[in-house]
Amino acid sequence: MNSSGVNASSRFRFAAAVTVAASIALVLAGCSPAGSIATETIRGVAPGVTLTDNEGLGETPIAVWTDDRATLTVITWGSSGCPSVPRSLEVASESVLVLRFAPPTDQACTADFAPTSHVLTTPAGVGAGAVTADMIFEARQGEDPFAISVPVRD
Repeated sequence: MNSSGVNASSRFRFAAAVTVAASIALVLAGCSPAGSIATETIRGVAPGVTLTDNEGLGETPIAVWTDDRATLTVITWGSSGCPSVPRSLEVASESVLVLRFAPPTDQACTADFAPTSHVLTTPAGVGAGAVTADMIFEARQGEDPFAISVPVRD
């Protein structure tokens, strides 16, 4: 034991605990949706949203009105650890919304394929009738950008 009353074993245990805590923090922060406009991001399908058999295949994003049209829940598919991040939502007309997604941060992501739900506040100016969501996904590393239009369903 040294003069401060702390032996090498105690210092090692403290350093190990700090290292483990820092590692856990990095994993949890991993691909957080920094800069997201979503009020909530849920790994998986949001509670209260039911997918049809075709939607469950994950071939296209899905847009669903939630909370009596107060919110719009958009489900995207890809890495569960690093989903695309919604950056802007604009009203092009009362029947068309434009939603832009940015790629996640430049980090290694899980190689799984899972849904992520993004809950967004419905912007003013959206009509009460049928609405289409034009979604624009910026390019991820090694991929091309793409755009898709999907109906917003109840």
